[in-house]
Amino acid sequence: MKVEARKIYFSGGSSYIVTLPKGWVEENGLKAGDSVVMHVGKQAICISPHIPKSVRKEAKIDAKGLGEACLTRRIISCYLAGYDSLRIKVYNEEHRRAASTAADTLIGAEIMEDIGKEISIEIFLDDRFKSSDVLEKMSNTCVAMLSDFCLTLKEFSEYVCNSIILREYEVDKLHFLVLRQVNTAIQGEAVIPRELLGYWSFARRFERIADHEANMARSLLRLGRSMPELCGIVEPCLEMLKMSSVAFFRKDNELADTVLTEFGDLKTIEERFYRKIIEHEVEEAILIKSIVDSITRIAAYSADIAEIALDLAVEVQ
Repeated sequence: MKVEARKIYFSGGSSYIVTLPKGWVEENGLKAGDSVVMHVGKQAICISPHIPKSVRKEAKIDAKGLGEACLTRRIISCYLAGYDSLRIKVYNEEHRRAASTAADTLIGAEIMEDIGKEISIEIFLDDRFKSSDVLEKMSNTCVAMLSDFCLTLKEFSEYVCNSIILREYEVDKLHFLVLRQVNTAIQGEAVIPRELLGYWSFARRFERIADHEANMARSLLRLGRSMPELCGIVEPCLEMLKMSSVAFFRKDNELADTVLTEFGDLKTIEERFYRKIIEHEVEEAILIKSIVDSITRIAAYSADIAEIALDLAVEVQ
């Protein structure tokens, strides 16, 4: 991105005028009388050429030489980049599974045509999916997962453990949707709004929190019994997670500070639990340590979210 200084002119007694670079106008197919789009912030104005909403971005993927996992990730990358239509040239059953897996993983993605050697995926999304609402759904799901985990620590339930594992998949889908929305919003922006960066960071942390919650549920399934003593570290972490989410959405400094203070206090509890692990048989000790490790990571992500809330709450002068 090139930086230029442009003089401001006063016109008509009530307006200010700034000229546009001739090269930029011509490169974007604009001419005198055309309109441009202005994104007005407190300290910056971003100008972009007017692009009709009806224009859809299409990506073509040749899957030759790609494995199933690589092709799945390639399709997801196109989704995140904001493409609305994907045409995938496939060569084997692995490629077909990859296309199906990706379509199931991505909100709004549907396989619309399959002609044997080529599969078409269309993305159907509209403005009903607001980023702030999607983030709140991620937060609510992760809080419910951790709350249910605490319940099954007290009264072991295979059903509850499996439901936690399945819900991680739903959080992943919401995570990809938010990243797509953020990536699409910042394309062509000279200055990226702080709030969008906050959304991106929030979504990434909650995606990792859901991963740890699913790992904890898997470890408890392998233990095959209740462990109510672990609630002594899970419950404080659950409260931190709840408070960090509220602090983020409300931009509440005091609540965010409380989370950071409690994160420091949790270190003492964590050390006590690690010392108790060695009292168990080796296999059990490994599984319990895995649960405690995940809890401490969730607490750390909660502290990260509180810090994001603090950053967003500060007014830029």
